[in-house]
Amino acid sequence: MSDSVAQEVRRLAIGRKIRALREREEMSLAELADRCEMPEVLLAQIEGDVVPPTVAALVRISGALKTTVDTFFRDPGYQARVEVVRSGEGRKMQRVRPSAGPALAYNYESLAYRMPGKHMEPFMVEFSLDVAADPAPVTHEGEEFLYVLTGEVEFLSASERIVLRPGDSIYFDSSVPHALRGLGVTVPKALAVLYPFS
Repeated sequence: MSDSVAQEVRRLAIGRKIRALREREEMSLAELADRCEMPEVLLAQIEGDVVPPTVAALVRISGALKTTVDTFFRDPGYQARVEVVRSGEGRKMQRVRPSAGPALAYNYESLAYRMPGKHMEPFMVEFSLDVAADPAPVTHEGEEFLYVLTGEVEFLSASERIVLRPGDSIYFDSSVPHALRGLGVTVPKALAVLYPFS
C-alpha cells in the first residue's frame, strides 16, 4: 500500500470506528466476522486500518453492528438536514493490493458522508483496468443503482454479463451475487447509490 493510501485509511479511522462499535456491542471479532460472512483475518486487517474495506464489506459490517454506512465516514456530532459536498471534499478509499486475497477492483468516494441517518449511500466509483480475473462476487442486503459516466463497466452475476457504457444504468437487488469491473482503455467512472436495508 502506498504511503498516501495508508495515511488516508488511518485518517478516516474506519477500522477504529468498527472496533469501537463492535466492543460497545460486546461482540468478539470472530462473532462479527461470522455475522458478516467475512474471514476473521480480513476483518482484523480492516479494524487495524491496514486494508480499506469495500463498499459491500461496509454494508455487511454496518448491518451486523446495527448502524449505517455513513457512521464510518462522518465526524461525530455532526447534525444536518441538507448536505453539500464540494468537489474534492468527498471521503475517498483507494484500492490496495493486499498480501493475500484479491485486490479491490475499484476506488470509491463517499458523496454524502456527513449526513446522519440517511437511507441512501451515494458514491463516485472509479474502476481499475488492471484486474486480470473476474472479481469475486459479493452479496449484501439492499438495492444498488449504478450510472456509468465514462468508460465501460461490466456487471457480472451467476447468470449474466452485462456491459454498461456512458449513459447506461443498472438497478439490482444486492442479495444477487454480483461483481463489477472496468473494461476497455478509458478509466470507467460511475455514480453508485446503495440503499442498504437496515
